[in-house]
Amino acid sequence: MKRIPHAREVDQAFRSARATVKKALKGLNQIAGQAMAKGDYASAEALATRGREIQQFESDIEALRTRWRELRGGGGGGTKKVVTPLWAYYQPILKALAERGGEARRTDLEPGVVRMMSGTLLAGDLETMARGRERWKVMIQRARKHLVAEGWLEDKPGPTWSITAAGRRAAEKSSLRGASGT
Repeated sequence: MKRIPHAREVDQAFRSARATVKKALKGLNQIAGQAMAKGDYASAEALATRGREIQQFESDIEALRTRWRELRGGGGGGTKKVVTPLWAYYQPILKALAERGGEARRTDLEPGVVRMMSGTLLAGDLETMARGRERWKVMIQRARKHLVAEGWLEDKPGPTWSITAAGRRAAEKSSLRGASGT
């Protein structure tokens, strides 16, 4: 089944509408509290009634969002695909870089990384993502900024990734899980 065009934008619109309605309800509750504090009970009761109507409206938005998710074929109670966590890519990337002399382009690293991870990649990792790339390749790209933040890759522009001395030490460790808390 093909994806529905602009489905993400519709999802975002529902989330945004729900958040904005919550803000409106919070503001209304503050005004009602002020009216109550001043002893203006009639106004406070009218605002409380309006607040209950807004709560019902919020429920209506959530029901529409659920219905939309059913229509577009995602979310609404479906199970999430199991994929390898991002941190599990760190060490294979560093090892692949070390094997290639410490510098390489991401595309040159991919064969070495997938070889090292062949026993740990899950079915969800092999699926194609929105732009036609397999998830594991996208995850290698995403890992770069975290590896730079840890000081394991040099932070320099361009397509070539360069390992640092700390990155070489990390490549030799038995596990990097939880190194950055990701």
